[in-house]
Amino acid sequence: MLAQDLRPEEIFRRDRATGFPLFGSQRLLITGVPTLQRFGNDLRTIMGQRTSATVMTRLGYDTGLAAAMALADMYEFDSPEEWLKSFKVLLPATGMAVERDSQIHFDPENKTLRYTGIWEKSFEAQVWSMFTGGASDKPVCHVLSGIVSGFFTAILGKDVLVHELSCKAQGHDYCTFEARPMEEWGEDPLKIHEPLDEDWLNDEIHRLQKELKQSREVLEKRDQELQRLKTGPEKNRHGIVFRSPEMGKIVELAEIAAPSNSTVLVQGESGTGKELVARFIHKASQRGDEPFVAINCAAIPHTLIESELFGHLKGSFTDARADKKGLLVEAGQGTIFMDEVGELGMEVQAKLLRALQQREVRPLGGLKTVPIQARIIAAANQDLREMVEQGAFRQDLFYRLSVFPLLIPPLRQRREDILILARHFLSRLDPSHPGFTPEVVRRMQAYHWPGNIRELENCVEYAYILSSREPIHMRHLPISMAEKPRDIFDDLAGDFPTPRELVRRYARHVLQHTEGNKTQAARLMGVSPVTLWRYLNQEAET
Repeated sequence: MLAQDLRPEEIFRRDRATGFPLFGSQRLLITGVPTLQRFGNDLRTIMGQRTSATVMTRLGYDTGLAAAMALADMYEFDSPEEWLKSFKVLLPATGMAVERDSQIHFDPENKTLRYTGIWEKSFEAQVWSMFTGGASDKPVCHVLSGIVSGFFTAILGKDVLVHELSCKAQGHDYCTFEARPMEEWGEDPLKIHEPLDEDWLNDEIHRLQKELKQSREVLEKRDQELQRLKTGPEKNRHGIVFRSPEMGKIVELAEIAAPSNSTVLVQGESGTGKELVARFIHKASQRGDEPFVAINCAAIPHTLIESELFGHLKGSFTDARADKKGLLVEAGQGTIFMDEVGELGMEVQAKLLRALQQREVRPLGGLKTVPIQARIIAAANQDLREMVEQGAFRQDLFYRLSVFPLLIPPLRQRREDILILARHFLSRLDPSHPGFTPEVVRRMQAYHWPGNIRELENCVEYAYILSSREPIHMRHLPISMAEKPRDIFDDLAGDFPTPRELVRRYARHVLQHTEGNKTQAARLMGVSPVTLWRYLNQEAET
């Protein structure tokens, strides 16, 4: 999950039983700025400026801690930095302020942070200006500084303090702030730390920090299971919506192949978008304005496929009442997309090979050949190389088709694409739909999607129909998706194996996930292929 994928309308929701507004599982209270202004005035009158600032900062600090942990419970962020960036996305939805011009220097491994930025429309600065009139001699955004301090503390794992450098309440154009770990404030650290260091706050802060440490340990265990990928924003090129580097590589290769006339073979599981890639190649080529003719070789009876591809003359068989051009000729100077090419019979394979080699076809019942000018893109959801080894597909045709091969990875191997694809499909159905709840987002990203993108699209449409304009909840998902997936830990360690045996089982599980691809399995595990081989072949301890 990237910070930019957060949508406040999906995070804030209403409890169906009570009608209460919720942030994740936390109940929210709605109040107005004038009420908070009176509350702040009363605090300053009763407790004084210094103590009231402490209380307001404490209020913000606790809120920030809770908000960070609630977000972590709702979503699996791709990295701690994305978790950190989520605050900027969330802030305007709280009504507190708008953040801009952020500069981030963050090293989660060494627990270092320097975060600077600007707050515009801070509610605390506006309250001061509206109800006080004059300029303040000190910054007044105590709640906002506390919220950011608590939020960043949860992520960094040690105390972070936000210092408001200048404030609009002092007469500046906007509020500026800087966040650093507590010990990095050098000039007067005790003074800066003071708002969070009152004796009567210590016990409660220590309790919160203990809970935070426990929650962070759980999150770190989750992070160890996630592959940290540097991902960019989603892209939509001729209908291909993606963010993952795996799909980015496919699109890059397709763009390289597009200007040529070479035959392309697109392979991948059913529903991965092979025809979409073929159309992308066609549109990006010089043939983009010519016809794109698609044929599913598995959907046409074997007795008719030869006539569909190569054409026939009148009277060449019983129902041939007129001459007919084959699709290879009908495509003209465009592109013909032959899907499920692995379903072709051996006799048709031989004729297709000749057509590719000679760039001409002979219609059924005819004596003369007809030239073909179309580019051919073939696709298969079977492993054609394996079919060649089994004698089910001609080797010479395989090499003729796979001049430029493309292998589209299944959706479960490019999980960065799941959410943006789901939102893309939902926006096509209803651009103003409120979206998915965090629970549904987590389930979609954890689900293995055996039907790939086609299954995802059908799932979104099914849920949309049931949701009736409310956010999509777990109850709206198809039964196959709504069921809780099996716990992999129970599968791997239910009988309490030795550490050596547990590693071997996990290695086998990853290898199964990559469908036997040892290089990819080793990369996912962060080890060399040699180490993976050792894991797979080591004997269990006795």
